[in-house]
Amino acid sequence: MIGGKSMNRQWAWLSSLVLFLAGCATTGRESGASLEAASPITDPPARDGAPTLFIAMPSSPNFVEVRKSLVAEVQKNFNIHTFAVGPETTAAELSSAIQAVSPVCVVLMNNVTMNLYRQYQMASPSATMPPAVLLMASFIEEVQAKLRRATGIAYEVPGVTAFVQLRTVISARVNRVGVVYRPAFRQLVDRQKALAAKEHVELVPVSVPNDVTAEGLRTALHNLAKRKKVDAVWMLNDNALVRNAEFVNDAWRTEMNDARLPLIVGVPNLVDPNSPLGTLAVVPDHEALGLQAANLLFDLSDNNWQVEGHPVELPLSVKTVVDLKLVRANFGLRPDALKHIDRALE
Repeated sequence: MIGGKSMNRQWAWLSSLVLFLAGCATTGRESGASLEAASPITDPPARDGAPTLFIAMPSSPNFVEVRKSLVAEVQKNFNIHTFAVGPETTAAELSSAIQAVSPVCVVLMNNVTMNLYRQYQMASPSATMPPAVLLMASFIEEVQAKLRRATGIAYEVPGVTAFVQLRTVISARVNRVGVVYRPAFRQLVDRQKALAAKEHVELVPVSVPNDVTAEGLRTALHNLAKRKKVDAVWMLNDNALVRNAEFVNDAWRTEMNDARLPLIVGVPNLVDPNSPLGTLAVVPDHEALGLQAANLLFDLSDNNWQVEGHPVELPLSVKTVVDLKLVRANFGLRPDALKHIDRALE
């Protein structure tokens, strides 16, 4: 159960978490963005003759932060038209909004928005589509493959980056890192395993079925901790593994409390000393992500919007969030650890 913490608090962090974990672009479900407080969005005044950049996104704070730095960089070159995506938004509404402004490029934020855009493309297979830049979503490379004329910037930081960061923070050893994954994530895990080996970290994977139960996930985590003797566990940004608060508590929290191993997570919301679960998160710097997106847009504009073949970029700037209270109590804090931490929580 929840160990004395209120259910309201559990649902608060879970709704923020699910915002980033809508990993499957074809689910058609709202990712939880609307559960966060909406932030006001005002576009700069339009200028005659300037090309239009169309931004479709939830109006919650993380997305607004990325948009703010993006717009600050590009508003002298483009008119900005922002379309707020909520739980009731349909593909028809999105397509109508795009057609009304005839943008030179669309920026799509979060997996739900990208799924709506995919429905629009599928409904108009012969129509000429504007190029799309994909941001703030899970597994963008997989989403890119399902869209015409799309590129973007990944939200996931490579696992090896987080593994190395964990080594700089805790005094306990980090030689073997376990990960639970569903079949769709096999290639991603294989790629991360090869990268981790270059830093002398062995990534130890355990596969679970697509419809894994809380009991099945607990068994997989128990296997990693007790049989395979890993030093830490890495949680993938897969919404099927964090499908609701009860599931997270029954599976992840129950088993990780018993295992007493560091848990590496992909979103900062899971690092909370008042509701301990994640030990460390390494995530993109949202302001820097907006700047990187602006540079990508300028590059595409200079190349006549030829996005075909443009690889998905990795985030250039990241932030490390650490539960210091949890680290001190269980894993030991390195003397120089604070130099490697952007947000130290306790």
